[in-house]
Amino acid sequence: MKEVLVPVDFSEESMIALEYGIDLANHLMANVRVIHVKTDLLIVPFFTNDAATDRLTQDVERWAKELYNKYQSMYCVEHGIFDYKIREGNVVKEICNQAKYGDSTVIVLGSHNESTVGAKWVGSPAYRLVAHSPCPVIVVNKRMHLNHDIKSIGLPVDYSIASRKKVPAIAGVAKLFDAKVHVIGLKSSDISWMNEQMRSFVNQVNDFIVNRAKVPVLKTQLTGRNHAENLMAYADEHSLDLITAHVHHANNPFVRVFQAFTNDLINKSLKPVLVIPTKD
Repeated sequence: MKEVLVPVDFSEESMIALEYGIDLANHLMANVRVIHVKTDLLIVPFFTNDAATDRLTQDVERWAKELYNKYQSMYCVEHGIFDYKIREGNVVKEICNQAKYGDSTVIVLGSHNESTVGAKWVGSPAYRLVAHSPCPVIVVNKRMHLNHDIKSIGLPVDYSIASRKKVPAIAGVAKLFDAKVHVIGLKSSDISWMNEQMRSFVNQVNDFIVNRAKVPVLKTQLTGRNHAENLMAYADEHSLDLITAHVHHANNPFVRVFQAFTNDLINKSLKPVLVIPTKD
């Protein structure tokens, strides 16, 4: 059975992710596993009525049970499992290990506001989890306009092969939700040969989705050097419910791991971002 994994740190953002993840699991007919990773950091749950006591006790087991009791009624999958697990250690490592061992279908991650200079250049905590995840990750936060019924998906394509490797996974999501796909060619110039090459890539992706997913497709190209900003503006203008990106895991250890386009989407997008891991 499919599994939706939702990391929580008991913040408002992780509660938003949990609600989104439960709705997604109901649609996928999937299990839901909530995971909290204990660290040395002092935390206070978003829903507490006694912050002073919770700050002292750090009783994450009780907090997890409170979440379970509050949200289990939202979970509507017959014979499905909704549970939680508490681990301890490095947050990224433990969540990725849980996703791997639990064979998770997708992680739903609530990100904090990390659109800072440091996050831009070295990668935010949310990006670090996305970059190491063995499965797709949907990133949400409280700034986003969340439509839990996904009816339109933005699929950006650039000149890299890696950007097109995510297409089969996104076609599957589109088919599952019967969602319209906007195939968006991203290019930095209007030079004629670039236009023609991008048109070819966009048409290839269009044909694949139409043949495999049997959903409507809209094709377009956006020109400009800031691909992330252009994509986010398009998503807002066309009221997309989900935008997609990829993180490429290269076999060559000297290939740069940090991918600014995906990091910018995670930190700045006002739409949920589905990130697909791709490989050589």
